[in-house]
Amino acid sequence: MRFRVAWQRAQIPGTPSRVPHDHYVKRVPKQVGLLYVVLVGAFLAWYTRGHKVEPLVTVVSAFTALLALPAAVVAVLRPGKTGLAPTHLGDVADQLAQGVRQQWEAEARLRRLNDPFPLPVAWEAADADLVESWTQLKELAEDWPGQSPEADSAWAVNPGGLAGKGGELAEVFERVPTRRLVVLGEPGAGKTVLLIRLLLGLLEHRPPGGPVPVLFPLASWDPARQDLYTWMADELAQDHPALRALIPANPPQAGTCTQARALLAHRLVLPILDGLDELPERLRARALHAINQALPARQPLVLSSRTTEYRNALTTPAGVTVLLNGAAGIRLLSLDPAKAAAYLERDAGGPGTKATARWRRVTASLGTTAAVSQALSTPLGLFLARTIYNPRPDEHLSDLPDLSDPDELLDQTRFPTRQDIDTHLFTAFIPAAYRPHPDQPTPWSAQQAQRTLAFLARHLEHSIHGTPNLAWWQLPALCPDRHLRQGSLSAHGRTTSQSPGLAASRAPVRA
Repeated sequence: MRFRVAWQRAQIPGTPSRVPHDHYVKRVPKQVGLLYVVLVGAFLAWYTRGHKVEPLVTVVSAFTALLALPAAVVAVLRPGKTGLAPTHLGDVADQLAQGVRQQWEAEARLRRLNDPFPLPVAWEAADADLVESWTQLKELAEDWPGQSPEADSAWAVNPGGLAGKGGELAEVFERVPTRRLVVLGEPGAGKTVLLIRLLLGLLEHRPPGGPVPVLFPLASWDPARQDLYTWMADELAQDHPALRALIPANPPQAGTCTQARALLAHRLVLPILDGLDELPERLRARALHAINQALPARQPLVLSSRTTEYRNALTTPAGVTVLLNGAAGIRLLSLDPAKAAAYLERDAGGPGTKATARWRRVTASLGTTAAVSQALSTPLGLFLARTIYNPRPDEHLSDLPDLSDPDELLDQTRFPTRQDIDTHLFTAFIPAAYRPHPDQPTPWSAQQAQRTLAFLARHLEHSIHGTPNLAWWQLPALCPDRHLRQGSLSAHGRTTSQSPGLAASRAPVRA
């Protein structure tokens, strides 16, 4: 299950942490500013009189919650105002693009996607029975009104032209005549990380006023209760509250609509729909049908899923086959053994170091049928392994006598199958992330973190219907006891600082 937490962007409603506030919210009236100052002062006075100013993260978290107050008060006192300076939707899209770019660049840093270097995930064309025929895609695109005669010069000649690796996906996307793509892969194959790189690549070449690629994790969508457009508009407004502002609808007789809805209606959002397999099995075919209805073949989009789950979703309970209309597809491949070995060794410190030498026997087994080779054939497996067995960048192997040796993964008595190794890696991850550090001490143990994270996972699964969305300011309501609140906030802060797998932003955590 994916787990995403709203953290950084709470500092400025509707934007990442470093986007200037006046990009989104008009100047706050003096009365509201005065009220804000009084409330913040009252809070600080109350807190410092009756509470210890430790742990610091608790105080900062509580204080940061108040930073959302001015915009909220303005929204109440000034109903009907746009909350955005620009009125042209192209300008709104440009500001959204800036926010999305900063959001995902920060996410890439938190996930250490480029440390020590980006994993070169490769892919090939998806099986023909999972996508439209290439002839059909070309005929469909050529028949669109306004299609330029030279447009097909950038198209791939056949599905084989979609093969690629690493940062090439944005270029590959443009080779699809309809610009509609299904990204398939096994668990942990790196689908979401690849989508992040795609999103950043598309933003790099986006023209002013053009469509903005936005990643939507599908796990929070219930296609039985909510149409796709309404859900996407709600997701946009949740991540960027200024887009809740009302503007005249088109046609005017329709009254008003939110800026989020207007961006979608004018195709100024390029949806990247992540994780069809995260929906309940009974809803996947229905979701595909809803996507086809809401986003017709001329609307570019990207959809990701695990391969088997996607194949099963193509057949409805009535026995009817439902493809994603007008879409090509790619399938992610296992990591190249030599590149996986280089990644582990480089993360350990590079050639000639003792930490790197510890990987010699494991890397020699990569590319074989051994269980460890299978477990380390995906980006997720490599990430877990390096977290557990490698010193952190500011640690020394000589100072870590209890650091586990990766050779244990070769023990066929303990780990006869890949599943056994996968289970071990997941079990060992939290203790590794909370390994004591002399320069960054934490009062919370791995056991406390494990209990806290298990509590949050149960809450997500059972209390809010399996959604991966959890805002940090909701945590106090989950923990009535003040000490429990401190523990949950601190445990979250510690884990997010250690691992990209629990990154501190409202972003999907899914390989």
